[in-house]
Amino acid sequence: MEEEKELTFSDILRIFKRRKWTFLIIFFLTIFLTGIYLFFIATPKYEAKQVIEYKSSSSQPTVSLGSMSSAANLLGISQPSDSGLTTEIERMKADWVLANVVKELNLVEKANENKGLIARLRGTEITERYLIDSLKEDINIQNVEETNMIEISYQSSDPTIAASVVSLVYSYYTDYAKNLYFEDSQSYLNQVETLFEDVSHQYDQINKEVLDFQTKNKLQGTTLDPSSESTQGVDPLINYYSETYMNILKLEADKNQLEIRKQAIEDNIFKMSPETKEFILTNTEKDTPVKDIKSKLVSDRIELETLKLNSPSSPRIGALEAEISVLENELENNLEAIFSNDLNFLASIDMATFNEYTGIITQLQLFDVTKQVYENMLQLIDDEIAKRSPIMYEYFLLRKDQAILQTRYNTLLTVLEQERMKASLYDNKFTVITSAYIPENPVAPNTTLILVIGVGVAIALGILSVFVREVNDKTVKDLYEFESLFGVPDIILDDSNDAEKIVNYVYKKDFKKFGLLFLGNFSVAQNLSQRIYNILNTIKPYKTEYFTSIENEDYKEKFEKFEKFKNTNEAFIMFDNFNNSDYILYRDDLEKIIIFIEEKTTNLEDIMEILEKEKDPTVVYVKKY
Repeated sequence: MEEEKELTFSDILRIFKRRKWTFLIIFFLTIFLTGIYLFFIATPKYEAKQVIEYKSSSSQPTVSLGSMSSAANLLGISQPSDSGLTTEIERMKADWVLANVVKELNLVEKANENKGLIARLRGTEITERYLIDSLKEDINIQNVEETNMIEISYQSSDPTIAASVVSLVYSYYTDYAKNLYFEDSQSYLNQVETLFEDVSHQYDQINKEVLDFQTKNKLQGTTLDPSSESTQGVDPLINYYSETYMNILKLEADKNQLEIRKQAIEDNIFKMSPETKEFILTNTEKDTPVKDIKSKLVSDRIELETLKLNSPSSPRIGALEAEISVLENELENNLEAIFSNDLNFLASIDMATFNEYTGIITQLQLFDVTKQVYENMLQLIDDEIAKRSPIMYEYFLLRKDQAILQTRYNTLLTVLEQERMKASLYDNKFTVITSAYIPENPVAPNTTLILVIGVGVAIALGILSVFVREVNDKTVKDLYEFESLFGVPDIILDDSNDAEKIVNYVYKKDFKKFGLLFLGNFSVAQNLSQRIYNILNTIKPYKTEYFTSIENEDYKEKFEKFEKFKNTNEAFIMFDNFNNSDYILYRDDLEKIIIFIEEKTTNLEDIMEILEKEKDPTVVYVKKY
């Protein structure tokens, strides 16, 4: 017998032919159970949805410092920040929001009334905390790709509950967001009011000091307001200094707004890699052409401002303005060339944003130039006035402090007015695009998909069952398997009643004494042996004796039977298995041992063992239908 035998396609077909009922039973049983699950066990799930749009440019007064954000930083005011889309999505799942949904829909009581059998047996009590956590897991709030749209969805076996949960989540979120908004606003307002009182006191004090200084030093012709058009008796440098200082504050505010927008583009659209971001932030300063242009712009702007102050009629002013315009255009072109390669992907996604982004970068560079000009001019004025009389320089310092405090005072006053208008200016950050409605058709279970999966599982289980049975079945399955393992049998019986072939074989060979060894069903062995005996007695009346091996037989009777067998001229004996003690006793007195292999009954290992022990047995294969 071969130790290993590879399965061929024909072998597999024969296996399935033998095990077709196993396959069909498992297949249809799995399909039946799938149908039972679909139509009697599975609970239909209904999904409700609501689509809302995030207002990226909402008219929220939270940025009340807006164009004066740099002045706010100067004042040390901590502004309430405008939360982004991701933060708002998380707020929709806040405990306060979901707790109110649970309470309004009375979900705790309903859940406890409809507990499953296992929960009832365990005595499990469903709490509000459990339902809040469950809602956090089950409710789906996600951003629709490449849009400002948000989709809120929830599945439930009750379509009304599904729609109610979605609708109430958004409703309570709007209340929650509004409450947070006004809490932040009030906290911010308290900061501003406290600071305003302090700055107001300092501003009154500096005005008094300026007035006292003017009176003491006979400068009554000067004005207390640095921005006033009345400049009689006041050195024009002082007014210029105040105006320039105010310009720096405004410039810082504008720059701050551009930085915010630039950061928003980088965070939400550009998604730069660290390498690209480093290039954007550092390359313009290291690039020689850009650095040279900026340096030239600074020097030209300083010269222009100095000429306007000291020689307003100089023809050089026009030439400088033209040269500055050319340099600004050259700076813009150089920056576009630097950024173009690294921003190609942004341009392919959103050309408008690309143009805005490159424009912001250019404006920020120009702001740097302008700021350097202003700061240098302030230093020049400070140095110029310091050269004059100590009285004028002291007066200049007072007026400079007065200008700073006036800016702070005006800024805080504006902030207070804006913050106090918040209640009337508040606007929700979202617009409802599609309201939640009660769904009519369930989304789960997906009947078609589950049936397809069921068929696939049924086939897989059917195949698995066939091979499991095949592997576990150690009997000889059919004649093909027997021949492939042990060779062609000497005699093939079409059924267990086909005794004539055995008689013909014995008669032809003229065996006087032979044994029948059955590796199969005992009742089949008895029937076949009896038929053989009957036929032999018909041919040779009263000449052939039929002996049957009986286990646990009395020893005296056993040996008397053996002596009779030895002294009989023609006889045969039937053994029901080769481990029978009688088989050893009679074996040497037999001319031939005939081994019967019964299809689907005889164990393969038994066949191997008897064929190894017997030198030249006659093998009879008994088919089974």
